[in-house]
Amino acid sequence: MINRRTALRIGGGTGAVLAAATLPRAIDQGLIFDRAQPGLKAWDDWNSRRYDGALSLVSAGILAASPHNTQPWIFGVSRYGVDIFEVPGRNLGAMDPFGRERLAGLGAAIHNMGLASTAIDPGAVVRLLPDPGDPGHVARIELGPEGGTPRPHPLLPMIGRRHTDRGAYQGGPTTAAQQIALRSAAGTPLLRIALIDPASPAGKRFAELTIASTQAIAADTEMMAASHAWFRHSRRDRDRYKDGLGIPTAGLSPFTATMGAILLDSSPATEGRYWIEATRETALPTASLFGLIVAGDPHDRRTAILAGAAWQRLHLTAIALGLAAQPLNQLPEMIDRDRQLGRPPRFATAANAILEDPLWRPTFAFRIGHPATPALPSPRRPVSQVIGQSAREDFEIERSRTETSAQDAAMARKLKAGQQP
Repeated sequence: MINRRTALRIGGGTGAVLAAATLPRAIDQGLIFDRAQPGLKAWDDWNSRRYDGALSLVSAGILAASPHNTQPWIFGVSRYGVDIFEVPGRNLGAMDPFGRERLAGLGAAIHNMGLASTAIDPGAVVRLLPDPGDPGHVARIELGPEGGTPRPHPLLPMIGRRHTDRGAYQGGPTTAAQQIALRSAAGTPLLRIALIDPASPAGKRFAELTIASTQAIAADTEMMAASHAWFRHSRRDRDRYKDGLGIPTAGLSPFTATMGAILLDSSPATEGRYWIEATRETALPTASLFGLIVAGDPHDRRTAILAGAAWQRLHLTAIALGLAAQPLNQLPEMIDRDRQLGRPPRFATAANAILEDPLWRPTFAFRIGHPATPALPSPRRPVSQVIGQSAREDFEIERSRTETSAQDAAMARKLKAGQQP
């Protein structure tokens, strides 16, 4: 990745040659001469309300946040609702050795789907981990009987506007009312949300630990290889895979993004160097707030799912308040990496300095601020690519049995009362 200082060292007679070489790459990256992008169609589908019924829930779910935009989900759809399944193969490897962040991404999708259900069915029920024999069956959303009056949730319109903003923020404080609204996003006693003033001792320690964690990740070849595998280096790849990260959503200035297009595909090492620089020079110094979602047991599957739902709710709330947000999960990732490798808990111990109660452990870290420019959408696999058969038949059979049993019971009561069926 090339930064402004590096670009400014390019001089003399090479400028025209580099400019000529940059243009095709910039076009390929979608930075100029923008065309319709297949990878972004899922956003248009949601905003135009292309789907209705159960499919509208999936249309909302696929726009949720997920680690490195891995989109670790597949859905079984029937007229009774939607089953949500984990896809372990869409993983971050050494960056997420216990699948904690993958489950958070699923929780974010479930939250979006729950919001979407309020527009079609006020009686919809969300059941987490509904099948004890299949932990990968992370949720089921059951639609109630038809005929109820929908009550769309106030955050529903934010689903199509929520994008991760990795760029520089404008700075400036947030109000007490905004902070109260953000803290309320926890949504369960299993989680708490801590907001940290960057100028406070805890805020300065948060920044130090985030930089140290980023440096540790950049020095870990396994972690960087796992991260790099989800970076899409060209417009063609983003349109083909419809997932992962890329230059347009990296939060770069137009100058840096365009100059970065001249390079061939960056390596994990160059990606790591850029990540450190962007964290130290952009993400941390321009934030208005730092934050942590903390939990008693971050690795409990239900808790990890709920943490993702809390992040999605917090981010949607931030958008509704006119704020920008970005995950800064390097510290929780290094805590997991130390645990995976059986090393002394260096980062877990250091985190105690920013925790109000050390018994509550960090599972998600983030920053909040005032956006300088609108954040761009990231690619998403469309509804047609994430529908699976997995539990559809079982769901329909189970629901049919329930309805049949209810009808049989009603018939029996009528007969007992001497009424005609």
